[in-house]
Amino acid sequence: MAEISERERLIFEVAQTEWELFQQVYNTGGRASCQDDPDTFFKMRMSQWMVYSDEVLLRYRADLKQAVSEGRNPIFEKYGWMMETTYPEEFEKIKSHLPDISNKKEVVEKIVKINLEWDAEMLRDYPNLRKRGRVATTDQDGVMAGSSMESYLRGELYTYSEETLALILTETEAAKEKGESLLKQTIANETAFYGYQSLEDAEARYA
Repeated sequence: MAEISERERLIFEVAQTEWELFQQVYNTGGRASCQDDPDTFFKMRMSQWMVYSDEVLLRYRADLKQAVSEGRNPIFEKYGWMMETTYPEEFEKIKSHLPDISNKKEVVEKIVKINLEWDAEMLRDYPNLRKRGRVATTDQDGVMAGSSMESYLRGELYTYSEETLALILTETEAAKEKGESLLKQTIANETAFYGYQSLEDAEARYA
């Protein structure tokens, strides 16, 4: 059995902390089914964190520890921000519990813009696989459609510290400059967790 590397331990630790915080989130409709599905949760979250550098992972781990020490739950905050467009009336009731993110908006929108471009590329190159995910943009949000990829990403980014956001913007822009896509890498990680040999393999499966 292969030995687990320090990086793998770090990625798992971040996902584990997120899972523990996720268990503390309660919504008006009761406990969500995904809160009882650790297998999917860990595959999704680890797939995402695998694309970033150790520097990002260490900085984000510090964010989580800081939030806990302050009595905050970043996962609650993420879903809170997502409610702004899906459940605006409910959002009005909780927005006073969300921290000020005015200093983060400019950086967040730069990251979101690049990810929307990457998402459009995924739809073009892997349409069957992409259609299994969330709707794409915030203007498609709604009670029936849920939160889009754009709104989900924006809500999550709002929970990161300015230091973490700066690092992620740097790595996002560097990937784009090289013609790479961190979103594509994330989805490739997800499909690998589910046993597919490649994105092409997964695309063919859902054709």
